[in-house]
Amino acid sequence: MTQLLPETFADGTTIDIGLEKGSITYVRKVNWTSALIEQQVASLAYSGENLLRDAEVEKAKLPPFALAFYKFLFFKGQIPTEQELWTQYLIAHFGVLDETRIQFFRKGTWRVYKADAVKARLFRSFPSLIRDFHFFVLCQESGRFQEVKYSLRDDYFNGVDLTLTYQNKTFRVAVMLNSERARQFKEQKYSRHAETDEQEVILLFDLPRSEQNKGKIKLFSSQHIQQLITELEKRTHELPRI
Repeated sequence: MTQLLPETFADGTTIDIGLEKGSITYVRKVNWTSALIEQQVASLAYSGENLLRDAEVEKAKLPPFALAFYKFLFFKGQIPTEQELWTQYLIAHFGVLDETRIQFFRKGTWRVYKADAVKARLFRSFPSLIRDFHFFVLCQESGRFQEVKYSLRDDYFNGVDLTLTYQNKTFRVAVMLNSERARQFKEQKYSRHAETDEQEVILLFDLPRSEQNKGKIKLFSSQHIQQLITELEKRTHELPRI
């Protein structure tokens, strides 16, 4: 008689740890809900507005902020504060030169940046990191999709927030707040590709004015899930059936 392994080990979260060739995988169980995220976000401060913008830092190819965000989420089991995210990011990727400068090794060269400028860029991205994660959970909770996946590699290199399976069709989706920065991203992305994948969807979402209070981290809601589904419905009907 085969003995069934428990779903988790003694720490209550670990599913498995695997070793194979040159890799190690650590699988954890998580029970995030949109309500839990919203509860945590309600107590978070946001100070990314009107901070320093340094031209060199703004165009620099920095390590992905999402890597620090999701590593914190993975190991700590909660959303980081701005300062916690900055500490995680700084320790993981940079060396400190002095009180104002940090350095990052890329393509065989040490790149030196103003610490406050890098911190400001990360802080401005803080709400979108939370918004993307919350939207992922909303999609799962909706029960409208056969599969919901996130990949840091797809996010960082291809601008894909989610991979969704809807009515047996797989879509690569980028969801953004309707802002000037997002519109510029959309234009740049499509100018690089003469032909666009039919199953790639970019949506710019507006948020109600009531949620535009200064300093508040704004989240998408179930109405945005419905807008996404409406767009996927159009694409599904346009795609040839196999």
